[in-house]
Amino acid sequence: MAKTVELHEIVRIEGHMNFTVVVHDGDVKARAEALEGTRLLERLLIGRRFSEIPDIASRMCGVCQAIHRVTAVQALEAAFGIELPEDLEALRKLVVIGGHIQSHILHLHLFVLPDFLGHDSVMDLAASHGDLVRLVFRVKKLANMLTEIIGGRAVHPVTPIVGGFSRLPSRQELERVARLAREIEGLSVDIVEPLLSLDMPEFSREKTYIALYNRSGLPLLRGYIASSSGIVFSPEDYDSNLRYVTESYSMARHYLFNDREYMVGALSRLNINYGALSDTAKELAKKYDLEFPSNSPFDNNKAQALEIVHFAEEARRLSEDLLETGVSQRTVAFRIRKGDGVAATEAPRGLLIHHYKLNDKGRVEVANMITPTAQNYKSMETDAEAYVKKLLDEGVEDLELEIEKLIRAYDPCVSCSARFFREH
Repeated sequence: MAKTVELHEIVRIEGHMNFTVVVHDGDVKARAEALEGTRLLERLLIGRRFSEIPDIASRMCGVCQAIHRVTAVQALEAAFGIELPEDLEALRKLVVIGGHIQSHILHLHLFVLPDFLGHDSVMDLAASHGDLVRLVFRVKKLANMLTEIIGGRAVHPVTPIVGGFSRLPSRQELERVARLAREIEGLSVDIVEPLLSLDMPEFSREKTYIALYNRSGLPLLRGYIASSSGIVFSPEDYDSNLRYVTESYSMARHYLFNDREYMVGALSRLNINYGALSDTAKELAKKYDLEFPSNSPFDNNKAQALEIVHFAEEARRLSEDLLETGVSQRTVAFRIRKGDGVAATEAPRGLLIHHYKLNDKGRVEVANMITPTAQNYKSMETDAEAYVKKLLDEGVEDLELEIEKLIRAYDPCVSCSARFFREH
């Protein structure tokens, strides 16, 4: 039997991607084809002064811009040997948490939920589930406001800079942040339970999962890079462990770990750090019979839902702690010097790495960024091959929709991933 399934310009994902599955004599091959135009972002950074980098780097994406900015800042700080006090770290985490909640809501409620409730878009969903949609947009607005107060903007925040912040929130603004966080926390369970109650397709495949790990919680900004296979390494050693491959059909690099595909994202974070999840999120997992580690890529959706609850609680706690302790200083002193800095963080879609080498004038000589979706392409392809085989064995004919559900479960951000020049 020969069959080709071609999905063109897949809808309800971030960016532009085709996906092709070819079935021939029982063999299945899949291709994740990133279509974004040549961007060469790293090349644009060469020769730039360090202070320009965060503004430019964050523009690679309009969805995960907050974490890109903070990751760029942290990599530059590593190059200069800068260490921040805990209060400034907490403020940065609040900026990032606001971005994560925004992103998870966009993915889960606008992209994923219509598939499972029989709708083509969130506009159709609003007609049958108006109360839920209004609530979802309320929480997203609250998360936007949280990021805006501390970061200066809801989209592309500007206050996190090398050495600290360009502006600190006043006590009145921190009180407002705490109120926003408490409201998000109070509404978070209501917006995620419709996702947690969904019956996801029955499919699992063993693979390697990679995420940040530390002993102080669910890490977002600091930690070692840990794999489910037991290998742990420092962010500075990423280049010895993660290898890129170029494919003629894609404008994005694909990545391998020990020459095998691997997965990053919310599912990986919970597979590696489930014990750090908040009690409320764990209670929800138990209520809906969710177990981690999980080998179902569709559980990435439910892991994101649990993270919304966890991050809402963490935002409330961080803001209340800052109100009690105050913020001691806006920036720390540092010296511009020649340096080599790497930062590994957790973007909404998974492990994110920025790496910069600076000369003694503080200008960039080498830049490298590894985004979550680029790391997920090979796992996405291998999952699709196994999933299609399972569907064919079960006599499923509507392969297109099922493949789209699988791809959307990965929450791909194609815009972030497609950044190199493909030679034909």
